[in-house]
Amino acid sequence: MMLPGIHASVSGGLNRALEVLGSSGLPCGQIFTSNQRRWKGREVKEREKEEFSRTPISVISHTSYLINLASFRNEVRERSFLALSEELLRMHQLGIHWTVLHPGAHLGEGDATGIRAVAAAVRSILQDAPPDTGVLYENTAGQGTVVGRSFEQLSDLMDGTGIPGRTGICLDTCHAFAAGYDLSTRNGVDMVMEEFDSVVGSSRIRAFHMNDCLGTCGSHLDRHARLGGGLLGLDPLRYLASLEDFDGIPGIVETPGTDGDRVADALALTAGEGVSRG
Repeated sequence: MMLPGIHASVSGGLNRALEVLGSSGLPCGQIFTSNQRRWKGREVKEREKEEFSRTPISVISHTSYLINLASFRNEVRERSFLALSEELLRMHQLGIHWTVLHPGAHLGEGDATGIRAVAAAVRSILQDAPPDTGVLYENTAGQGTVVGRSFEQLSDLMDGTGIPGRTGICLDTCHAFAAGYDLSTRNGVDMVMEEFDSVVGSSRIRAFHMNDCLGTCGSHLDRHARLGGGLLGLDPLRYLASLEDFDGIPGIVETPGTDGDRVADALALTAGEGVSRG
């Protein structure tokens, strides 16, 4: 069974997220360590370091939405490089091991060129970052010129980075469905996950984003929905969360609404028994 968790608000401080997760009985969660829509990062406070050092809750972070390491615009690439470097430093201070990264958009340079640029940048950044930190590439819905839409592209990102112990995949169910991977039935889940294992390797998945999707399969529409409120439905997501292959892997809910709404969705995911595939 996956570990149920949510992306928790840090309004009022990073410790606020730990309070929400702890009071809800969730074993894991995801946070922004800094404002996700600003280039300038925040400093971690001493009391936040202390609280995170004591918590039994497993926390991952999510990088700024502004980061685009696939871009060949010098200012954007330089700012993205610095923003990811600073994120890894904040993680080290908080004892967070993994951060989730949107690979970025090549803006017309081509998928292969964009993938090589992202992999090279992440490799360089990780080599200079605290060794207890790592990056999870998140699959994308495939809108515009973003990379990471296919399992083949995720494999290329991992192989191109070449640091397997400090890189992995965060698989977002909404993004996968929007990109054309039909997860709307239990049989579909089995088929998609078998394809992922063949192309990328299931052991490379370090976290899931468990979201329903408002767009149709293959629409490239990145619109999350409450679990059961979209075109994926709750049953296949619950089935995916139950697969023994992913025991102990964080299943982070990023659905719309309040922290309380996301907690309800996360707990709904783990209502069933563990299921063996095949």
